[in-house]
Amino acid sequence: MITRLIPTPKMIKKEPGNVILSPAVRYSCEEWDVYADTLSASFEKIFEQPLAKEEGGICLLRDPALPEKSYRLDTREGIVLSASDSEGILYAIATLLQIVSVEKGMISVEKALIEDHPDKGYRAVMIDLAREWHPASTIHKYIDLCFILKIKYLHLHFIDDQRYTLPSRAFPHITDGNRFYSYGELAAMRAYANARGIVIVPEFEAPGHAASLNRAYPAVFANDMEGEGASIVTEEGVVVTAENLICAGKRETMNGIRTLLAEIAELFPETPYIHIGGDEANIRAWNHCSHCKRYMRENGIGDVYEMYSDFVGRVAQIVLNLGKTPIVWEGFPKKGVERIPKETVVIAWESHYHMPYDLLAAGFRIINSSWQPLYVVPSVSARWDYSHILDWNVYNWQHWWEKSEATLNPIQLVPNENILGAQLSVWESTFEQEISHVMENLAALSERTWTVRRVAGTAEFGSRLRPALTRIGRLIQDK
Repeated sequence: MITRLIPTPKMIKKEPGNVILSPAVRYSCEEWDVYADTLSASFEKIFEQPLAKEEGGICLLRDPALPEKSYRLDTREGIVLSASDSEGILYAIATLLQIVSVEKGMISVEKALIEDHPDKGYRAVMIDLAREWHPASTIHKYIDLCFILKIKYLHLHFIDDQRYTLPSRAFPHITDGNRFYSYGELAAMRAYANARGIVIVPEFEAPGHAASLNRAYPAVFANDMEGEGASIVTEEGVVVTAENLICAGKRETMNGIRTLLAEIAELFPETPYIHIGGDEANIRAWNHCSHCKRYMRENGIGDVYEMYSDFVGRVAQIVLNLGKTPIVWEGFPKKGVERIPKETVVIAWESHYHMPYDLLAAGFRIINSSWQPLYVVPSVSARWDYSHILDWNVYNWQHWWEKSEATLNPIQLVPNENILGAQLSVWESTFEQEISHVMENLAALSERTWTVRRVAGTAEFGSRLRPALTRIGRLIQDK
């Protein structure tokens, strides 16, 4: 069973034989009671047997001598999981859940010593909740999946053109006619994630992908398209629409964004991040909005491209003022980049709007979500399975789209601490459509970010993946 571990630990020393103990768990510090509960609940899901809180069995031990975020799992004489912090002990628990078994009501595990820690801190998956509704119970399944695969961040795409899925007291009609998560569901989601060491990264979407804002509160968010509604025809005969683009010029819009982001920060107090969207905006419409044209004149902004960077910078500063770090998709241009706070973290995905090496040179920290092979999208996702992710690395960007620089010339950067990690991005799919693909590809992403240097061949990893997925499937199945 130890040979089935995903991701591959940094160090394993095996010894002959097994340790067999009673199904119990105990812990050395009171604040780890919640993690003992996490172990017991996960154990019961997988093996349909609970763990008692009593002497014997599994010991969760705080060891201040161990480095932060690392763990030691020693099963040579008993089962002792050691760490200096909560992150490390949860990694140890996730490891144990992959290798332990139950025989005649007793815990059994191979004798071994495992010492381990992650290379990259940002290991994430994004789930699209706005286009395809995922019930709150499904988010709990993704939390369990992240937990057992040692994926630290669950990025939830709550908002897009189709719906705004978060509750709002300031803008109560923003969810009219749409499915959305209640305050109680979000509180339960947070508690479930916290008990498993998973950080939820909520995403707000602006200035594009924001039709849900314009529909609900046009007086606050919509552009004034020179009296012609949401779309106009230019002198060149080009149709320019602002249906899903919010105004970047009027004070009401920024106040509305400030209010909604404050609500999101209150909904997710533990997260250090708020994602602000920021990509694929049809900014040409701002050329025909009276508020935006006035704002550009008054602030010395030359064109809508500089306006784009200015808007991202203003929204990023709102997030910083809330005590959070803003994350944004690669989407803003080079022009006006100095208007964006350098504390902003950028997810580099397209290698088209802004190159990853230019983002680093401009002083940003970045996350790799290279479309190829890290996207799961119905139209193209079948092209890339776990083997493609194993062949990729966290400093590499690829693409299939002819307009991306990374298509004919994949981008390979030298190791850089400002490349924080990587993210699998899952779009436009129901849970049933996506989960099999996500499980496999997320396991490979974990493998390649937990240890950046490749340590497993494709055939070897595949032989570990199948039995691991069977166990993971038990953890996330409906009970």
